[in-house]
This record gives sequence, structure tokens and C-alpha cells, in this order.
Amino acid sequence: MYTFARLTTVYKHKQVKNRQVIITFIASIALLLSCQKEKDKTHLLIGFSQCTNGDQWRHFMLNDMLRELAYYPDLQLIMRDAHDSNELQVRQIDSFINEKIDLLIVSPNESAPITAAVEKAFKSGIPVIVTDRKINSQFYSAYLGADNREIGKQVGNYIAHLSAAPEKVFEIWGLPGSSPARERHDGFVAGIAHSPNITLNGMAFGAWSKEGAASALPDHEKEIRAADIIFAHNDVMALAAWEYCEKLGISRQKKIIGVDGLPGQAAGLQWVSDSILTATMLYPTGGEEAIRLAAGILSSQQVKKENLLQSTVIDRRNVRVMQTQAAKIMNQQASIEKQQKLLLEQQVLYRDQKNVSWFLLIILITATLLGISLWKALFERRKAFLQLEVQKEEIIQQRNQIIDVSQQAEEANNAQLQFFTNISHEFRTPLTLILGAVEGLITGTVNTREAKFDARLIRQNSLRLLRLINQLMDFRKIENGKMKVRASEHNLTQFINDIVKVFEKNAAKRNIDLHFFDRDGEILLWFDENMLDKVIFNLLSNAFSFTPGGGKIQVSVESDAFTRQAIIRIGDNGKGMSKAYSEHAFERFFQAENDRSVGNGLGLALSKELVDLHHGEIMLWSEKNVGTRFEIRIPFGNQHFTTDQIAPEKAAERAGYDEVSAIYTEDTPDTFLISPEKTLENKKNTLLIVDDNAELREFLCRKLSVIYTIKEAADSIEGLKIAFETGPDLIITDINMPGNNGLQFTKIIKSDIRTTHIPVIILTAKTTMEQKIEGIRSGADAYMTKPFHFEFLNEVIKNLLNGRAILRERFSSNFASDKRLAETGDPGRQFAVQFTRFMEDNFANQDLSVEHLGQHFGLSRVQLYRKVKKLFGESVNDYIQHVRLKKGARMLLETDFNVSEIAYQTGYSSPGYFATAFRGRYHCTPGEYREQPQKAPED
Repeated sequence: MYTFARLTTVYKHKQVKNRQVIITFIASIALLLSCQKEKDKTHLLIGFSQCTNGDQWRHFMLNDMLRELAYYPDLQLIMRDAHDSNELQVRQIDSFINEKIDLLIVSPNESAPITAAVEKAFKSGIPVIVTDRKINSQFYSAYLGADNREIGKQVGNYIAHLSAAPEKVFEIWGLPGSSPARERHDGFVAGIAHSPNITLNGMAFGAWSKEGAASALPDHEKEIRAADIIFAHNDVMALAAWEYCEKLGISRQKKIIGVDGLPGQAAGLQWVSDSILTATMLYPTGGEEAIRLAAGILSSQQVKKENLLQSTVIDRRNVRVMQTQAAKIMNQQASIEKQQKLLLEQQVLYRDQKNVSWFLLIILITATLLGISLWKALFERRKAFLQLEVQKEEIIQQRNQIIDVSQQAEEANNAQLQFFTNISHEFRTPLTLILGAVEGLITGTVNTREAKFDARLIRQNSLRLLRLINQLMDFRKIENGKMKVRASEHNLTQFINDIVKVFEKNAAKRNIDLHFFDRDGEILLWFDENMLDKVIFNLLSNAFSFTPGGGKIQVSVESDAFTRQAIIRIGDNGKGMSKAYSEHAFERFFQAENDRSVGNGLGLALSKELVDLHHGEIMLWSEKNVGTRFEIRIPFGNQHFTTDQIAPEKAAERAGYDEVSAIYTEDTPDTFLISPEKTLENKKNTLLIVDDNAELREFLCRKLSVIYTIKEAADSIEGLKIAFETGPDLIITDINMPGNNGLQFTKIIKSDIRTTHIPVIILTAKTTMEQKIEGIRSGADAYMTKPFHFEFLNEVIKNLLNGRAILRERFSSNFASDKRLAETGDPGRQFAVQFTRFMEDNFANQDLSVEHLGQHFGLSRVQLYRKVKKLFGESVNDYIQHVRLKKGARMLLETDFNVSEIAYQTGYSSPGYFATAFRGRYHCTPGEYREQPQKAPED
């Protein structure tokens, strides 16, 4: 900032008087800059997507690349670090494609997740060099890296020659999804295959880092103590193993072998020299070779597609030689770097001399030192601006990264909180139904048919809770690494067909067209029955849950000879999923807001985890109101399973699926019909129940229909329609519903003049004080949390209906408007006050009618009649006459007007009509009423 201010000051105080000199100077600078820009345009851009730059081997690789680039001034390297994240690396490769780089170098984090992104780059016309780790495709220009399978095999052969005595080996993997880890393991297994004295007694996954290995090893203490040799897939994980053995006091008893063989004080060669490691495998970085290979491809030379780097064993016999050679190489590299630095200084000096020449030329042309001062000021100012712009961009990038990280952390935290909230809600509804049924059984107030219904309700919801608990326990096992695959060979076609048959009864009952398609006959596949049946049952259960009666569900099994995979498809023409949900359907803790119809965010995520354990994949296609289709692909054979994942012998054939099928296919109990002797003959009040849970609606309808007339709705849209058309006496609603939730539904009920008087009870699983306050603020008259006591709910309903009856009596017998009632905030009372005030002001109007009142309050004739009847217990016309006659009676006692005058002043068209109506209510003529010795009219 100080430099920028100083340069700005020089620029302001040294103005150029000769404009021609300034124009000449600016034109010269522009010419120089344009030449420089043209020169920059000749650079060829190489994008390098590094899976991580967080370890020493990757640093060596990048330094080798940068040193080799010094020999290719027309090449420019852009490196982006994926930080061990598949998703980030895919996005970085996409950004390289969008930037139209000339060549892409990729070191994949894991093979399968990165394959599609590399194929996309290659198919878009960008040459691709895959280095170090492979992808699951041949769509690349060249591969460069050591033969990891051969390295693993060399380790196996080396171990086999270490001792003739029996040896146990403990293996520490890198990432299980990366190709070097798989190939090193496969090669190692092949290397020891011919040595019966060598056995593999355990393995752990260290994620290629010292920290990852250190956190994984304590879980395998028993195997490590029993092992004679520890083979780690790189040197830093081998160091972590040595430190762990040192902590256990057994490091001198173990032979530890690593891979990398990097030079330096804190690297593999030094650890071998210090006897920390028994040996290490040289794993060349290939940085220099990658740049030379890229230069060859960009210059249209023919290059080999597979370029393998050589490796060798380094132990006590040759480590000193390797260290000496590495030291010489590093000295040579330092010398080269020094020469490069001198070359750069010479280039800078050359540019400076060139600039001086231009300055002299400008001095000769302009013949003024002032012009040179101006040029320097402009040059320095521009340089300062560029520095500030660079700093600004760096700050913005850092800020954006911090914001992105914080948003991701917040989203993950919110997703977990939402997940546990949803799970608690999932538990509360079955518990509500179970407790409600148990109450009736305990009190003995139910007959035999009701008891049978309640027992089935208890069983069904207990199985639902069991299903949720099983899914949570399975997830816990997966997270702790205790969910183990026990694969054996089965007939997949028969396996799927047996599960489909379990659902046939349910399909027939609901008139759903369920079809199973056997395309290739018997298909033999290696899988774990206990895992795969959970996946299929879960997907079929979802299909039945979201497919209406008369719908269609199709299940098919076939084999794909090209990809060597078995394919299972499950499709339906049900309600489908929104795009927002289907994109996140397999994510843990995700559930669409206010949409319980798509489940609790657990089943599909668990299904994906179980399919992943089989090295398969599960895909989803769905469209709202069209349908949903799931596709599962599992590879043939058993080579993708480890030895401990294969069952020792084929399990016996299963007798059936009774236990698991009950959890997924339990039918909803039949609708219960109320016994006539238990139903009241005259039901004075009508209740509307709005809830998307059919079982809870059925339970409430069954219990309440004994006393009340019940209307029900599955969502807020249908509920509003019924409320506006029928005007119930009370509404019971849930909060979580499709469309408008219960709070929004309540606000609409309480804000619409047609329904403001109707009491609303909210039944919900949301239990926090903030949620209760929000429910009352929405206008609800009562807020009850699940599980609730049915008798308590019944008493709340009675109290609210009695309160409305008392309010009706109050306004029927007292027409004076009470400001205190208007200020209570109750919409029903507010309307009653407004209505009585209007009647007070207009009762003398002979044109006062139902139509007149409806226009004033914005209600139709039917709606006004229904609302006045609910509030005052009379029709509109009866209420108008009631008000006029009461006013007339008061005037007879308190004024000297004759009967005719009073008749016209109270809105009657003739004294005779007034007298007739008066006699009908008070059972005497107006004159006789005036003679009675009373001080106020009686009603």
C-alpha cells in the first residue's frame, strides 16, 4: 500500500506538458505489451490434476515435473490439488475441460469415481496422460507409472526368500478404491502363492497416510502381535507401523517393508539405513518422464500407450549405494537449479537491458527527461496495480474457499440434525398408534373386534419400529467396519423370484400388476444373501408404498456379457420423486422437507452401502407423477472379494423369508366399522382430521366417530376444500404434510373469514418450545405432541367445543359489542363482535337481509348461514328478527313511543307484522308486555 501511494504521488506531481511525447511513449509501451501478449499466446497449457499434494512422494513428483519443464519454454503447467477427494478432483477435471487446456495429466484419487471424468476429457479431444494410478477404462492417450502388480509380486518374492521358517504377514493397504492398492495386493498375493510357509494373517486400510495407518492399527493389535512381517503399501504407513510396534515393545521382532524409497532425512532410504524398515521398494515418481511424454504428444510424436517405470528392492545390502546415488542426483539437481536460476537472472538482465535500450530510444525521440520520468511512473504504477490485483484475487479466493468449507460443514451438520429429527418423528407416530391401542386394551373399553384390530395395529407399528432400529444398527456396523460380506455362489434369478413371490399377496390385495421377468434363465452370482435381500426388500417395499392401487411394478434380472455384470431392475409407475430429492436420494441423513412420503432418508442410503460392499453400483431414475426405476449392477466372479469375504462353504438353502418379509410387507389392518350400539344417534358436532398418515387418521376416526361425525383429508389442499365446503366444528391437523404444512394450513384457516371461528388442534412430533410457540402463533387453539393420551385429546376437543358453545350463548343473549372480546385475538370472537356491532347499527333498516349481510362480510349466502349458525345457534333471518324484537321490547319499557312508532324504528314494514312476530316470541301483545311490572326484557 505504501509503494502504491508513493507511485501515485510521483505520478500526480510529474505531469507531462508535451502531449506528443506522451502519445509517442504510450504507443511504444502499447507496442511492447502487445508483443509480449502475442508471445504469451504461444504457450501450450498442461493441466495436472493431482489426487493429493500432501505427501513427500507427491512433492518429489511435482519438483521433477517443474525441473523438466525448464527444457520446454513453450509449455506451461497448471497443477490443482484434489486433497484426496473424488468429488473435488472430478470438478477440477471439468474445469480443465472448460478452460480448453492442450493436455491433461491425471493422478486419480480412486479409479472408479474418476473414470467418467477422464473419459469425458479424452472424448472432448484433449490428450490425457494417466500417471501413478489407473482408471477403469482405456479412453486415455498414455499411462505412465510403475507396475504396481510387479512391485507387489517383488515384495512377495522378497519375503519368501527372507526366511525358510513359516512367516505371518500383516498387510497395510492404501485406499481400497485406488488401483495401486488393489494391484499391489494382488501382486503380493501372487508372489507368496508358491511359498506355503508365508501366510497373510490380516490387513488394515491406512488411506496412504501415516495418520490414517496410525488410527487403523490399534483395531488389529492381535494380528500385528502375531505377525512376523508387516508389508505397507508406502513408506509413511510402514513408519506408522514401526512406531506402533515400538509402542507395543515388539518393533525388534518385526520385519517391516514399505514402498517408495525416497531420498532425504525423513524418507524411506534413511529409514532403511536406520534399520527402522527392513526394506523398501523403489517407486519412481515419473515426473520428468510425464513432461517428456506430454511434450512428445503435443509435438504429434508417436508414443507408447503403456509406459512402465522400473522398480527394485532396497535393503541393507544396497541402501548405502542408493543413498550415495540419490545424493549425487540431488547435488546435480541443485546444480541444474542454480544454472536455471542464473539463466533466469540473465534473461531478466537481458530484458532490463532491452528496456534500457528502449528508454534511450525514447529519450532520443522525445529529447526530454520528463518523458522518461512519466514512463517510469506509469510503469511502476501499473506494476503496483498488478500486484494489488494479484493480492486481491488471492484474498478473494481464500475467502471463497473459507465460505465454501464453512457452508459444506454447516450443510453436513444441518443434514445430520435434520436426519435425527426425522428419525425421532418416525418413532413418535408408531408409538402414538401403539400407545393408543394399548390404552383401549388396558381400560377394557373395546370389544373383541376392536381388540383384534388394536393388536394388529400394535404388531404392524412394532415391526415398523423394528425396521428402523435394524437400519440404524446396520449403518452403525458399516461405519465401524463391522459389516462383513460373506459371499457365496447362488442362483440370482431364483433368489429374486423368491422375494417377488413374498409380495404377490400384497399386490393382489391392492390390485397392483406385479411382474417378474427372467431374461437369461439361471444366473450364478457371488453375493451375501443376508445383505442383498435387505436391498431388494427395501426397494420393493418402497415401490409398493408409493404405487397406488391399480398401478404396475416390474422386476427383472439379466446378465451383461460385455461388462460381466448381473443387472437387477425394479421399476414402478407410482408417484415418483422430485429432481431435488432424486439427486440426493442415496445420501445419508437427507430427507426432503415436508415430504414424509419419500421416507426417512435411511433405507436408500443403506441399500447403496450394501451394494458398494459387493463392489457393485446402484442407480436411480425418477420423475414426479411418472414413476421410479432402480438398477443394481454386481460383477460376476469372486475375484473382487478378499479371502475373508468369501464364505468357507455354500450356505444351506433358505426355507423362506417370513421374518424379514413381515417387516417389509405387513398389511394395513382393515378399516374398522363402528358398532351401532356404540355410536351416538345424534352427533351434534363434525370433526375434520387432516393428516397424511393413513393409519393415524384411521385410528382417530375409529376412536372419535363414536361421538362425532368425522371427515378426513390426506393433505392440506383436500383439507381446505372440505373446511370451506362443510364448515366443521373442529379441525385436527399434523404439521409435516405434502404441500402446505400444518402451520401454513392453520394460518389459512384462521385468516379466511369463512373458517376463522373453527378451533384447530395441532398433533405433531415436534416437541421443542420454539416449535410449540410457532404452532400457537399460527393460530392453533391447542398444540399436542406425539405420542399423546387419547383421553386427554378427547377432553381438549370437548373443552374447545364447549368454549364455542359458551361463546355462542354469550352473543345470542347479549347483543352489545364488547371491545375486550374483540381484542382477544380469537378470529371467531372477532367476527362475532363485528357481526353484533353491525346488527346494532343497522337493525332499523327495513332492507337488512341475508344478501345485504353477505355482501358486507364477503361471504356467500350458504357460508354466512353456516357461520352464523355455528356462532349463534340460529339462522340469519331468525337472528335478525331476534335482535329487532329484543330492541322493540326494550323500547316498550324504556320509552313513550307507541307500538306503531316502535315497529317502524325496529325495521318492521307494518305494526301488524311487528305485533304478530312479538306475540310469537314473548307470548303476549306489545301492549300487554308494556303493562308488565318488569324493568328489562327477558329472552
